Amino acid sequence: MRNKSFERLYQESAELTPRDGLKNDILAQAKQELSTNHVRNESKKKVHRRRRIWAPLVSCFAAIAILFGTFFGFYHENYQTVYVDVNPSVALEINRFGQVNDVDYLNEDAKTALKGIKLKGKKAENALEKIISAYEKAGYFEAEADLFISAVAKNKKTDKLLEKLGKHADKLCIDLPCSINLSKCTKEEQHEAMDKNLSPGKYKLISEILKYFPNLTEEELRDQSMKYLKDLLETIIPSLDTDKEPSHGEDKYPSHEEDKDPSHK
Repeated sequence: MRNKSFERLYQESAELTPRDGLKNDILAQAKQELSTNHVRNESKKKVHRRRRIWAPLVSCFAAIAILFGTFFGFYHENYQTVYVDVNPSVALEINRFGQVNDVDYLNEDAKTALKGIKLKGKKAENALEKIISAYEKAGYFEAEADLFISAVAKNKKTDKLLEKLGKHADKLCIDLPCSINLSKCTKEEQHEAMDKNLSPGKYKLISEILKYFPNLTEEELRDQSMKYLKDLLETIIPSLDTDKEPSHGEDKYPSHEEDKDPSHK
């Protein structure tokens, strides 16, 4: 198209003018968009402010929940098992805080002597105090007796626990004809003993006795007192020191019926 033709068409075309109010519409729309963006920005700022406020609180509550869960778990965890034997035999499940979580009566004598005695939830020392008091009332300390306190060897805490209980037992038995014995056992010994529903301390004594007196049985010895078993085993020790084989005949062993431990109930 030539320039002259273009100029003619341009001059003949209607003049383009914006419709009325277009400028105002554009300004109104722009203001609305600015206002919307402002509201959105303010909302975002509020959300960020809330996050800044609540984030530390949420973290704090989460930490408390974790600590509470850990404490709750440790409190109900059976961390150590302590066995208390005279003739009644009882196993105390102890948590990491030194409190009794559970009680297992290993023979009928224990069930009878400790009937109605609450041990769960007590500190190990307080539970031991109640056990000794109940055994005294049941007559197990009327004659000489041996009190065995044993635990499964885990770490130094086992030694500390046994030492603490031993010292406490010494105080409790100061006026009683009772000797305190502390011993540790392995996990294997514990499992073997529990399979026979015996404490590890009593199981070890019986096992040693049966090595030298095969004419006896575990059933005959399991209800005997710890003193009876300990004294019987000590009669073998001099024979071992002189390299003499202990006699397996009944003449060297007191009749089970005639010389039954007088403290046994």
